[in-house]
Amino acid sequence: MRRTTPARQLLVIAPQCPAMGLLTGLEDTAEALHRALLDPQLGGCEQDPSEAPSLLCGVDVKRDDVEKAVRAAAERAGEAGAVLVLAFLGHGTNLGQVPKLSFMASDSREDVSTSVVDVGHLLGQTLDVHGVQGVVAVVDACHAGGAIPNGDLLAGGVRQGAARLSLLMSAGATESSYGLAYTRALSRILGEGLPGAGEFLSPADVSEAVDSETGTDSRLVIVDGLSHQPRPWLARNAQHIIRAGGLLRALGDEDLRRALEPFGEAVVDFPIATVGDLGRLRRTLEYLGPAPATADQHTVNALRVLDRLMDAARTSEFLSSSWPGKPLQSDRIRRAYAIAARRPAPDSDADELLRECVESLCLRVPLVKGSPTAPLTDFVAALAMEDGLACDTPRLAAWARGRGTAVELADAFAAQEQRAAEHRLRLVISLHAAVADEWPETLLAWLLDGDTPVDRKDFVCTPTQSGVERQLGAVLKWATVNARNTGFRLRCIDIAAPAALLASWRPEETRLGPRLGLHYDLVLRWSDRLSLPAHLGLINEFARQQLAAMKSGGAPVSWLGKTETNELYELMGCIGDGWYERALALSHRPERLAELLELLLASAPIILWPDGPGDLPAASRDSLERCWEQLPGEFSVAYRAAWRQAAGQPDLVDGHTDLARLRSVWLDEQWLDFCDWFETRSFDGEKAS
Repeated sequence: MRRTTPARQLLVIAPQCPAMGLLTGLEDTAEALHRALLDPQLGGCEQDPSEAPSLLCGVDVKRDDVEKAVRAAAERAGEAGAVLVLAFLGHGTNLGQVPKLSFMASDSREDVSTSVVDVGHLLGQTLDVHGVQGVVAVVDACHAGGAIPNGDLLAGGVRQGAARLSLLMSAGATESSYGLAYTRALSRILGEGLPGAGEFLSPADVSEAVDSETGTDSRLVIVDGLSHQPRPWLARNAQHIIRAGGLLRALGDEDLRRALEPFGEAVVDFPIATVGDLGRLRRTLEYLGPAPATADQHTVNALRVLDRLMDAARTSEFLSSSWPGKPLQSDRIRRAYAIAARRPAPDSDADELLRECVESLCLRVPLVKGSPTAPLTDFVAALAMEDGLACDTPRLAAWARGRGTAVELADAFAAQEQRAAEHRLRLVISLHAAVADEWPETLLAWLLDGDTPVDRKDFVCTPTQSGVERQLGAVLKWATVNARNTGFRLRCIDIAAPAALLASWRPEETRLGPRLGLHYDLVLRWSDRLSLPAHLGLINEFARQQLAAMKSGGAPVSWLGKTETNELYELMGCIGDGWYERALALSHRPERLAELLELLLASAPIILWPDGPGDLPAASRDSLERCWEQLPGEFSVAYRAAWRQAAGQPDLVDGHTDLARLRSVWLDEQWLDFCDWFETRSFDGEKAS
């Protein structure tokens, strides 16, 4: 179990001082450190809810800006009972005889003492703020050792020395510091971790490792006035093994081995147990460089695989241990994966399922708009939307910033919000007034906003197929006017009809100018569930149980061949005995389809059959498996693809013309809820007939 630690807040300050010359790479170095410290799996700092910037860098950061930002950060940390992590990167000098760091802001001058920042005094003030659980500070500047606060100030302050400080300094009070080498090494160590250091990296661990890597002699000061509390840490250790079974799943291990083969056995057998090992391997490949001329592409490919595996490992850890939403269950993970990947999730469960999904999204799912990070971003956004999380939820936003995908996450949220808005309204058109296999004289229509009725109306029609289809135009016009008043667009239509009509009618092909299905997503329902006879009164309740049992990996479909459908008595006996508790799909189209549907629709929540005569091609079965999590809406996409192909236009949606060879009658929780509502009352409060 992870150790419980106080919240952590961050402020990184890196001003350029034109009077002392601009420091090359200061902004990039500050951003790398800031990114590592905000990473939920590394620095663990949270973005301040007040939206105050946690990174100040460049030529516009003045002395007053620095002092105000530090004091404000201390106040916020005190109010939150948090540890405050500070970093000062830039030029430093010593203006007097006493070795004291004068930190240079953008408007600082070496000969004007009132223009510089007294870092030691600022740190003393932050430590004396009630509620601050500790300060971890990094100072990388010449004379950094002069940043130590005055001991008398701490002991005689408001808190009487009840403070805790870990202060890492790149050089002594009278020494110079060069090229921000200290911070660059520090950021690398945070990203790669340290073997054997445990779950958390202490300031002492990191200080020793930086000195070992850079050959420098940095300074570390620890003030411990709260010895009864856990000591603040600098970062979580990327080398810490927290899972059984290794870091990589089969897919990641396979891709990594293939990418490393051109570099020889020594590299292929590089031990990988932690994210830090992946980082060390990446540095090894960078140092090796391209040997033969053909090695350039090998190096690029290997580095790409390593980057994606590190992204996968950190995201898996974020989702399993730091997810700000509800607990992630297998069915939720499968739904989110299907949205992001447009294919079924791997056939595994629980934590294994999560890690395999994340690896697949990083390594194998086709790129979206050329972005290798977009599929994983869409996956996390889908999980977040289901939990009602906002894009700026602190831990979620920190995850995106750590990957450099903050805008991509916002785009993913916007796209899913748009899809949700498009599917918010639903028009139900029922033909349940039909008698036997005849067409009805009345269409009943309801416009629903989610599960809430907006309006309803009956439409008289000629009892023929053409009469019903002509009246669909009037129904759509009525519904569109009402939908416009809600501020949302109508896109989803449920059409409920008796089995005899469902067997032969294709309402999406109704011509209202363009085909009805060109601009609307249609789902066929069995209208008999709206007014059940007494002997079938419990089938809707049974259907709820069947739907719950079908929430598993892959398409929960039982295929029925000619042997089963030719022996109806035996088939119905097997169904009644519980042999088939899933969706029922016909592998061929029987001659007496309507009669068979009449029997099957009362027994299974979903029925599928071939659109044309003969056996269903294997490619259509494969497409059904691949698209299951997007059904029934994906049928409308498939029918449009088939229309484009028939018109001589290229089909850009892989496999959808195969899916278009299937017809379906679909039952889901949404339709069952409507059936329950219909059974108890009509829109105007009267008993439904």
